[in-house]
Amino acid sequence: MKKISTLKKIIFFGFVIIILSFIFLRYFFYEAPILTYHRISSFCFDTPLLCVSPQSFKRQMDFIARHGYQVISLEELVNALSRKKNLPRKTVVITFDDGTEDVYQYGFPILKKHGFPATIFVISHSMGRPGFLSWGQINEMQRSGIDIGSHTKTHVFLPKVDDKKLWQEIFESKQEIQSRLGKEVTLFSYPMGGFNPQAQFFLKKSGYKGACTTNRGRYNIRADVFALRRIKMTDDSDNPLVMWVKLSGIYNLFRRK
Repeated sequence: MKKISTLKKIIFFGFVIIILSFIFLRYFFYEAPILTYHRISSFCFDTPLLCVSPQSFKRQMDFIARHGYQVISLEELVNALSRKKNLPRKTVVITFDDGTEDVYQYGFPILKKHGFPATIFVISHSMGRPGFLSWGQINEMQRSGIDIGSHTKTHVFLPKVDDKKLWQEIFESKQEIQSRLGKEVTLFSYPMGGFNPQAQFFLKKSGYKGACTTNRGRYNIRADVFALRRIKMTDDSDNPLVMWVKLSGIYNLFRRK
């Protein structure tokens, strides 16, 4: 009996330590999660790791709504970080890369139902092509509170191109999107998460206010708005425990790449 009592005490104090550690980490190291999606489709035989089925996406958005998370736009997050403003602990941002048509077909109605803002980063030269968004669809979503950012002109890995190509991918994509939508483009997403100081310099020179990468790198309390880390969402992220962990605000703390 004495051994059982001791074991119970060890379990109890272990549980208390875990809870207190979680509270400590969330208080001092909280980082508003930026969720990353690519395709919303059940048929991605060529890129299965970039796909979330419409059913899974719905469950993920329902989880966010049901548990009272505050979904803000990426622009709001960038503005808050630039002003060193603290955000509520249940803040979340939703983003999409590439601008495939299935985001309009399956993702947009679910976002609209919940009134969630989001940012779609489009490859400017791919818009209007088969499988990608049309400019009409993009305009419609923009009128419903969806922000549009640049994902370059042709989806190249920026650290591998020369300065001339780098400028074209960053500046000319911004100009093309703005001419199509009649609204300034201030947000950017690095293809494959790749960037370097020159890319960041060109972004600032072009008038962007922030840029997203992947979830690589160490935690930095002074968040760089031109290297915002994101959390990749997958088809199995609809598991409640996975959702809770990814939305905790400390998920990136344990990620190295």
